[in-house]
Amino acid sequence: MLVLSTEHMSPDTAQNWMPLCPWACFEKADFGWFMYAAVDVGIIRANDLPAEIHAAIDVAKRENCEWIMWDCDGPCIDELPQFAWDHETQVPA
Repeated sequence: MLVLSTEHMSPDTAQNWMPLCPWACFEKADFGWFMYAAVDVGIIRANDLPAEIHAAIDVAKRENCEWIMWDCDGPCIDELPQFAWDHETQVPA
């Protein structure tokens, strides 16, 4: 399992895309998700897939991880984009 900070996901993606994720994705406690990362290439290449989700799935696959745990206290990695989250825009899972 790849553990990532939710800072690698835009607040817009968290609020508008994650609730409609077209594959296995589960809310995690108050803030975060467990997302299946071993999805079909056709789904990954879908036009509506947010770029930061695509990038995170690429990292997970490279690291042989089938799941991504998005957590507000998870680590940030340099190769993924980071987004500013503040208390007004933070969206619970």
